[in-house]
Amino acid sequence: MNRFRKIDSQLRAIAKDIGATLETTVGGHSINGVEVPKDKLAIRQIQWVDGPIGKAIIINQNFENGNLDSPNWDFFNIAWLQEAKNPAKGRSFWKKNLLTNIDFKQIETNIDQLLKQSLYNLDTIKKKDFN
Repeated sequence: MNRFRKIDSQLRAIAKDIGATLETTVGGHSINGVEVPKDKLAIRQIQWVDGPIGKAIIINQNFENGNLDSPNWDFFNIAWLQEAKNPAKGRSFWKKNLLTNIDFKQIETNIDQLLKQSLYNLDTIKKKDFN
């Protein structure tokens, strides 16, 4: 069953409106040093670049407890500076959690407001907001 069935059309529409891509798979994740099989990762990520800043709206499982079958989810926004990363510190990131460790139903119920808030958050982020 596709968990995202009820919200995928809204995610695709937002991505199209802002010229972004909607990612439905990711790789390279590990938990406690163990690589997570791609079929275990349920994710939606709308990602784009706005001038010097990369931006993303992300929905993924919360693996804080190390449980690959976690029933809980996170909805958050991230932004990063596109320019060359600092060798000592890595790339400068900004993150805003909208929902953390919650039941997926809350995302479905609030998807319109979450997307609206995400676009506002990411539209107003400026270079000065990065450390």
